Amino acid sequence: LLRSALRGEDPTFFFEHRALLDTAPARANYPGDDFVLPFCKARIHREGNAATIITWGAMVDRATNATEGMEVEIIDLRTIVPWDKEAVLASVKKTNRVLVLHEDCWTCGLGGEIAATISQHAFQFLDAPVERLAVPDCPVPYNTTLMDAVVPNVKEIQSAIERLLKF
Repeated sequence: LLRSALRGEDPTFFFEHRALLDTAPARANYPGDDFVLPFCKARIHREGNAATIITWGAMVDRATNATEGMEVEIIDLRTIVPWDKEAVLASVKKTNRVLVLHEDCWTCGLGGEIAATISQHAFQFLDAPVERLAVPDCPVPYNTTLMDAVVPNVKEIQSAIERLLKF
């Protein structure tokens, strides 16, 4: 994505999550100079039919851990402006249940925009209300222990998915 930003004509803000810097995917083999990910193209991180989790950044790994053994589709948006509405809506139409998971604030976070888009364009496909899981309306602390207290964790994600599946 950074390579795509550097080669593009438009101004770009690029934020890389600090928790992703020393992970297994970050240490993967170098794909070569020509490897470029396009903006606004989500990745289906894991296929599933029971529900969809829409997320990005460090929450992808947490969602994966929380739904181990479940038939839950995980969509990694990869870019948030623009975000891949078509991939999200296609997945929601397939699974009929959705959890929007992010580590931004609850109020005015992108999760609300995604939920509104799903409600407007895929309401008739939903078998349950759109579920959201985000940080409470407070500043996200820099201290990792305090950060873990406010950022959605694996147990909270599991609970949200279980509620969604039981609805």
